[in-house]
Amino acid sequence: MSAEIPRILHQTWRNADLPPRFARWRREWIALHPRWEHRFHDDGDINRTVRDRAPHLLSVFEAFQRPILRVDLFRYLIIYLDGGLYADLDMQPYRASDTLIAGAPCVMSVESHLGARYQQILGYEQPWQIGNCIFAAAPGHPFIGALIDAIARAATTPVRSDDDVEAITGPQLVTRLLYGLPPAERGEVRVLPQIHWMSPWFYPRIGSLARQIYARHTSAGTWRFGERWTRQTIRNRLIARGRLPRPFIAEGPVLS
Repeated sequence: MSAEIPRILHQTWRNADLPPRFARWRREWIALHPRWEHRFHDDGDINRTVRDRAPHLLSVFEAFQRPILRVDLFRYLIIYLDGGLYADLDMQPYRASDTLIAGAPCVMSVESHLGARYQQILGYEQPWQIGNCIFAAAPGHPFIGALIDAIARAATTPVRSDDDVEAITGPQLVTRLLYGLPPAERGEVRVLPQIHWMSPWFYPRIGSLARQIYARHTSAGTWRFGERWTRQTIRNRLIARGRLPRPFIAEGPVLS
């Protein structure tokens, strides 16, 4: 396994016809990272990559009940195979991420700080959820490999809600594995505080605070399913209220 994260940005969408704001943010990613390689993967590319480069996962890929499960599997797979930084198209960038990933073989980020009740509901040992909308790793990193293995084991799990998606392939899976794997299986992982890649929108980009904010997640929710999304969002916002991230302190999970 290489210890260096290659300067490759991976992004995905159904086809080359991007919604205007996604196209604009992708151009901004490219402009901010002029020396990086920028790879765009549409649905055809995703299917071919699994078929040609990871045929052992093809049955898992085809068993999924929702497209987002296949996209989630692919984002981990392409980073495991080629390394680099994956970013959802609804990530709006402000600064180059080179310094955030420098010297680390794998970089994840706090997505949200949870209130005690929601932490208990999710069964997290610490009050932070880790995101999967943006992350980076060197090829073959064991934590990314463990995510792929866990998804393969859960391929036939029924999917009845968006929460099930988050548990099978999304942030809940990432968080539980990051907390639960022993260091020898997890490998070295740098966990960024929320302020860098997923700063709350009401934190203004002014003065010294602006230097802390590299990107923000607009949470477009294009993968979610209608009415269920509305009910779940209302419920989660009511019970997930926790501490706001402190902008100048690098707080986050302390991994054993």
